[in-house]
Amino acid sequence: MIFLFFLLFISSCIANYDNILTQVSVNISQSAYCLSTVDSWNCATCSNQNMFETKLIDNNVLIIFGYNTFYNSLFIGFRGSSNIQNWINNIQIKQIKPYSDKNIAVEKGTYNLYSSIHNDIYSILDKMVKKYNTNDILITGHSLGGALATISAFEMIYLNTPYNVKYLVSFGSPRIGNDYFFDYFKLFNIYSKRITHYFDIVPHLPEMFFGYKHISNEIWFDEINYKYTICNDSLNEDPYCSNSCAPLHCTSTTDHLNYMNISMGNDGLC
Repeated sequence: MIFLFFLLFISSCIANYDNILTQVSVNISQSAYCLSTVDSWNCATCSNQNMFETKLIDNNVLIIFGYNTFYNSLFIGFRGSSNIQNWINNIQIKQIKPYSDKNIAVEKGTYNLYSSIHNDIYSILDKMVKKYNTNDILITGHSLGGALATISAFEMIYLNTPYNVKYLVSFGSPRIGNDYFFDYFKLFNIYSKRITHYFDIVPHLPEMFFGYKHISNEIWFDEINYKYTICNDSLNEDPYCSNSCAPLHCTSTTDHLNYMNISMGNDGLC
């Protein structure tokens, strides 16, 4: 009986992973880097099924907005740091408790960045909801952008905003909250996937001993971005996924800058 339950659980997890959505999301995430210097939607990852609407640049954060025709959803793509190595070196570890539930703690630097621009994000979304006649939203981002995407999804649901966060897909995201943040996020009825690549260093920051814990569900890709593992992290981070390289081998910035065989970052595929 236990074995049958295990098989049903694994089957449901596999069925719940949408690799097409991962491809759509990684294109959006990389396109956010490409639109750092241009306004036209003609980069290598600027897919025709993603209709670019506008971008927001504030406090060194860049966000792109648009509509995806395949999923009939608005999208928000958060750019990662413009200098990833400097950002890794300077990542903060301090947690703050900005929400009414004071058990929830999140990383201070990422939260402060998001809180400085969330009103502008909502203003843009309000206009897009009317234009495209949907409030379904896909939120995505790479690296720091993945952390901002996670905070964005959390706040939109926690604060009961009028937007339906339907999908959250992050790539190489650092940890963003504490155990209680992890538990609270599991209560949300959304499609949430945290994509990691082999020995990427960033998903291991800030370290767990500082009181951080990743949200589930991790999808861990092998070195050549071909095979993936749907990780068992409903209770804790899976030691057989990206954490399998801890504590000595999770040091690769090369893996961080390559997701789904797309070169990521300002110097990536554009």
